[in-house]
Amino acid sequence: MKVGDNHTEEIIITAELIEKFAQFSGDYNPVHFNDVEARAQGFKARIAHGMLSASFFSKIFANSFPGPGTIYLNQTFKFHAPVYVNDALIFKLEVIAQKEGKPIFTIKTEAIGQQQDLRISGEAIIRTPS
Repeated sequence: MKVGDNHTEEIIITAELIEKFAQFSGDYNPVHFNDVEARAQGFKARIAHGMLSASFFSKIFANSFPGPGTIYLNQTFKFHAPVYVNDALIFKLEVIAQKEGKPIFTIKTEAIGQQQDLRISGEAIIRTPS
């Protein structure tokens, strides 16, 4: 891994994922399960949990970029727009810095919607395996 490396991965946020996330997290906010409740809050339909969508950065670091043995040290998130059931998100990661002499990297993280609209942005700091 080096500065300038990047990775892109598409993930579809399904109703099943939303249900599983609620079971795990205990977050049963009605905006995640009821279109009427979501519309009352200004959304076009029910929305996915922000942290569900953001959690896929962890999946990518652990499995594909850079892969097994990677440790999360820090992550910031800004949620720009809601994610709806069956939205396909493109997760874009780019190495923007490395701590001198250490396997510690700063990664720009973004999730982009089907209309090329930014849904989530942030930065992660990870340690890669030795």
